[in-house]
Amino acid sequence: MKKCLLSLLAAMSAICLYAYEPSIKDIDIRVTLSADGTAHIVEVWDVVVAKGTEWYLVRSNLGDIKIQNLAVHDESGTEYTNIGSWEVDRSLEWKTNKCGLNSTGSGFEICWGVGSYGPHVFTVSYDFTNSVKSLNDYDMLHLQFISDELSSPPQHARLSLSAPVALGEENSRIWAFGYNGTINWQEDGSVVAESTEAFDYESSMILLMRFDKGIFESQSVQDRDFDAVLKRAKEGSFYPDDEPEPWYYSLLGFLMFIGLGWLCVWRPIKSFLSGMGLGSSTDRKRIKDIFGVRKLPKEFEWSRDLPFEGDIFETYYVASHLKGTDSGSYTVVSAMLLRMIMHRVIEMRTDADGKNEFYFDENASIDYMNTAERQLLIILDEASGKDGILQEQEFKSWANSHESKIRSFVKEIKSQAVDNFKASHLIGGRSSYDTLQLTTRGNEEALNALRFRQFLQDFTLVSERYSVEVALWGDYLIMASVFGIADKVAAEMKTMAPNLKAFSSLPVSNLSDLVIFSDSFGRITRSAYRLASTPSYSSGGGYSGGGRSSGGFGGHSSYGGGGGFSGGGHGGGSR
Repeated sequence: MKKCLLSLLAAMSAICLYAYEPSIKDIDIRVTLSADGTAHIVEVWDVVVAKGTEWYLVRSNLGDIKIQNLAVHDESGTEYTNIGSWEVDRSLEWKTNKCGLNSTGSGFEICWGVGSYGPHVFTVSYDFTNSVKSLNDYDMLHLQFISDELSSPPQHARLSLSAPVALGEENSRIWAFGYNGTINWQEDGSVVAESTEAFDYESSMILLMRFDKGIFESQSVQDRDFDAVLKRAKEGSFYPDDEPEPWYYSLLGFLMFIGLGWLCVWRPIKSFLSGMGLGSSTDRKRIKDIFGVRKLPKEFEWSRDLPFEGDIFETYYVASHLKGTDSGSYTVVSAMLLRMIMHRVIEMRTDADGKNEFYFDENASIDYMNTAERQLLIILDEASGKDGILQEQEFKSWANSHESKIRSFVKEIKSQAVDNFKASHLIGGRSSYDTLQLTTRGNEEALNALRFRQFLQDFTLVSERYSVEVALWGDYLIMASVFGIADKVAAEMKTMAPNLKAFSSLPVSNLSDLVIFSDSFGRITRSAYRLASTPSYSSGGGYSGGGRSSGGFGGHSSYGGGGGFSGGGHGGGSR
């Protein structure tokens, strides 16, 4: 009986453990600088613990900085006992309600016991002495406050910093590195750095600040000028407002020469060869992998059957590979939006100025959605802001400032297409999106998709049948959106049935506006993805924005750069 009870308790513990997903929801850091250069730091970590026995923060490369006055408490208000030297290998129970410092040889780790698995809000406070350095010409602070390679990537982070005097453009300069976000002076004289998108594994938060002499009386003196610090920190960073060096002009001229040569010479030759059926063998081979033939006819016989039984992702793959390689049109985004409207998940309305907007119905069922469609809904909701009403410009601004999420979304679209082909048993060989090879039946389905496209292109020629097929018009329009011809088909539908109020929950009265509006989201996705895929010349990843931050006047942070910082390192979180 005792053994059964112990087994039951162990099973219950395992269930409780796996009920949680580890995450770092938010990090809020408040830094107060004293006149002697000491940084009084308070960090609030809103997390979900699902493994390990402790939480730790890496504080290496300290130099003459000392960690003092460590204190930790949790969401219950329980003050943890500072035991001094930490013992990493002790048990979960032993570490509960305790904190301390673990010496690593390269610095220290601030550690405390997690106590239990599940949501926690830990508040840790400590002092960094000698954080402000006295240089030959200015004083400066250059610290990494959030390390990279955390156990879970933080979803959001914010840091506020105040000094003995109000800070502003007249007495300081500010830079931030390691994350996608902003850094700015505030009206109260503080400085706020904040992420605008979730961190990834390599993200961190590094601040570099320059102060005029007279604000601090730091005893930490370094015999160097601030320009040397800034030059090191900006290695690997990228800001579009940087003044180009002279050699950039030569490179730009060379690239323009290559571009003009391609546009005026190679492109016409390539078009001529393509028209003669002499395109690259790679393209022709890929066409055969998908369609079963090396050359597609210009016109097809009609097929009224929805391709791939109405699957927009398989159809999109075919529509985007008509030349063998991916066109990257992402017209499937427009189709996904139209499907949301059909299912009443969103509704298009016009505001007082006549601009189109999307409204969300929180009570609508989303059971029909696959993973990619659910991800798009999350993106649209996030882009809509606090009012929950989404405008085209809002989505464009959001997409251009959330590069990693756009990349993730596009990756999900491609994965969804491959998964659907697998589920339909239409893959006969290579299953990578870029090299997908279909079965003989898959080849025929792909050709049927082009026959259906021909049917849509000739839609007005079947007007005598519209009354029978009108129930399918909504599906037809969605497929037309996948093929990039929804505007043409919508116009023909309105011509054929001007008095029809609606079909398949798609309004006819503003059908053209609906198509144009939904198509714009596909174009924005394509544009944002191409921008996100363009090399940024940063050391760690994409660049987050513009602003005047390269000159130290606030604005956007740089993902790359920040080298030469003190007080940080790699790793941290739960273990």
